[in-house]
Amino acid sequence: MSNGLPGPDFIKRSRGWLIFFGIFSLVVGFFAIGFPLAMTVAVEQVLGILLVISGVFSIGGVAFGHEKNHRIATCLLALIRLLAGLALIVYIQPGVLALTAVLAAFFFAEGAVFIISAFSLRSNKAWPLVLLNGIVSIVLGGMILSEFPSSAAWAIGLLYGINSVFYGVSLLGFAAGSGKAA
Repeated sequence: MSNGLPGPDFIKRSRGWLIFFGIFSLVVGFFAIGFPLAMTVAVEQVLGILLVISGVFSIGGVAFGHEKNHRIATCLLALIRLLAGLALIVYIQPGVLALTAVLAAFFFAEGAVFIISAFSLRSNKAWPLVLLNGIVSIVLGGMILSEFPSSAAWAIGLLYGINSVFYGVSLLGFAAGSGKAA
């Protein structure tokens, strides 16, 4: 019976990607730790830009698409994305506050998934790293909430950086624990 998680064969075949994304995650993590405010604002602005782009394309799809069903709902959702993106771009501080609260929730959810996954992946030598990653994610979420809203200026950049470093280490651990690719 499959639990929906990648098996040892998949991990062996993906070893090169695990190494690549592990190193990439470490680099991004160290940059975010070194420049937390810059990373916080960058994440907030990039999200705003992506929401605007998504909203514009969705409106274009409604205007030029052939699908008649759900046109009003799709247009309303596109406008919400467009307005939310513009709000993030223009109102940086409230956007950072909102994203900080979302980041805390993300860390709690990610931590729970990693902890559950760690016990399902005990056949790999690196499973304790995945467990540690889950525990660290939950601790980071708690750190954000305990200092909110004053944590907003540094939380996204710094804590994302720490989380990214641990994620990179666990990916590299998986790659090392999987042995050479066949």
